[in-house]
Amino acid sequence: MRQAMIAALMISLLAACAVRLGGPSPAPFRVVVLSSAETDAAAVAAAIREQNGQIALVTADRDSAWFAEVASGAGLELSGPGHTGPHSMAFLTSQLKLLGDTSIVLLVPSGGRIHMHDALYEIAENRQIDLMMVDVDGVEDVRDGVRTLLMYIASDVGNSVPLVLGVSARTTQVDDSVAVLLRAAFASAKDCAAADGSSGDGASASIAVAGLALLYGPPARLQCEDARMTGNGQGISARLVVGR
Repeated sequence: MRQAMIAALMISLLAACAVRLGGPSPAPFRVVVLSSAETDAAAVAAAIREQNGQIALVTADRDSAWFAEVASGAGLELSGPGHTGPHSMAFLTSQLKLLGDTSIVLLVPSGGRIHMHDALYEIAENRQIDLMMVDVDGVEDVRDGVRTLLMYIASDVGNSVPLVLGVSARTTQVDDSVAVLLRAAFASAKDCAAADGSSGDGASASIAVAGLALLYGPPARLQCEDARMTGNGQGISARLVVGR
């Protein structure tokens, strides 16, 4: 009887250690990045709902009331919008606790400005995720702009915190340049779609959306399972998983 009790105790201790060693389970999120020219807030909210969006990064030339209506229609909580530049930016989330947000302007040494909305969220105790939307329309030298952005990320975002980065630019070419320059630290949803072999609905793997990109990283903390364009072609949708 004593041996049986000792064996049961050992099994319990080993199981407890396994739980502690294994850490928290991976946390998947459907992320949507939208650059909207749509005037109807209800239509934008519907586009987010159609993707089952749990996190949405939205940029539009609209006021706070419009963003609030989109958030309400999508059933999500609103952070922002930030109005530092020509385009307002905001985040819409579900089941995340907002720890803090800010809208700032980064001055690029060679000329131009990066407009940004940045927010830190808590997924669960001791687990966080950072959302960042940047507008690089006013940057004269993309390489210098990316260097400025990386300096901000290095000083503001913790090394262990996964980051979802939305990039708004004049053209797809500029977005692609930003993605290439950031490739050492961040992966692109465009590459995720190509690796998956489809856009998520059996169509082409290409998810080129004019003037918009979705990046994520570091890859050791944040992975992509699939990516596709949203139904209205104005945004990108990706299933991102926060690792252990």
